Amino acid sequence: VDRYIYGSFKYSDGLVYPSASQYFIEPYPIPRHWKRIVAFDYGLADAACFLFAAINEKENLLVFYKEVYVTDRSVEELAKLYFEAAKDIPVGGMVCAPIIDPKSGPRRDYDKKTLADSFLDYNISFIPGAVNRDARVYRLNTYLESGRVRIMRSCPHLVEQLRDLKFKPEPSSTTRPWRDEPEDKNDHAVVCAE
Repeated sequence: VDRYIYGSFKYSDGLVYPSASQYFIEPYPIPRHWKRIVAFDYGLADAACFLFAAINEKENLLVFYKEVYVTDRSVEELAKLYFEAAKDIPVGGMVCAPIIDPKSGPRRDYDKKTLADSFLDYNISFIPGAVNRDARVYRLNTYLESGRVRIMRSCPHLVEQLRDLKFKPEPSSTTRPWRDEPEDKNDHAVVCAE
């Protein structure tokens, strides 16, 4: 009522992606010739998410069209889910290797196998995504606000997270109620989109 009848913008206070909801669209078939991008955010107790996007070069759009969102899965199970979801991508249809959340991919200890190394056992070779969260948020907001992104409703977790993700509240300030960093919860699909 406040938003639609009284024109209040209070609903968007502190939102990380305040304009995202205007780019949610109904699903449609993705043409085979559109190049694809896949991103992955790992979670075991938290959610693991593969997010699939396609590039509409004619209209200069990035279209998020599919997500795989699960918890409590082994690397082997995640690899199977990835290959099942990616079977519609033709050979040579990817822009680059799948992108992994940078916190999951790099080697942390020379004696231990990384998550990315574990996926190599199942023929999935990841490249690390951008590290700086501020830059990722700024870039995705820029793409959204310039109208270069569409999000199909067939990605329900991404839709929900883009709509609801807020900046961390600043409890001690009355003049500046929000910190510059997003809340670190329920954001696995958004991390992939970034």
